[in-house]
Amino acid sequence: MKHGAWILMAAALLAAGLSGCAMFNRGMMNYTRNTTIGKELVDLKDAKDKGALSEEEYLKAKKEILAGGPVKIESGCKK
Repeated sequence: MKHGAWILMAAALLAAGLSGCAMFNRGMMNYTRNTTIGKELVDLKDAKDKGALSEEEYLKAKKEILAGGPVKIESGCKK
């Protein structure tokens, strides 16, 4: 692939990534629990054990699951 094509591809990926981030910060989100609380807790523990969540994130999410609401995890996209 030529040098110019690589630059064009990188610019397109960057633009898509930035627009995707902005897209997810808009609108309302409805929450419906499709699994049991037990299954969510098992999945959460598994994610922590695999290093996907810190201890702090794990404890916060566990508390939110036990409270019956949606779990809010910070993403890389900031408002």
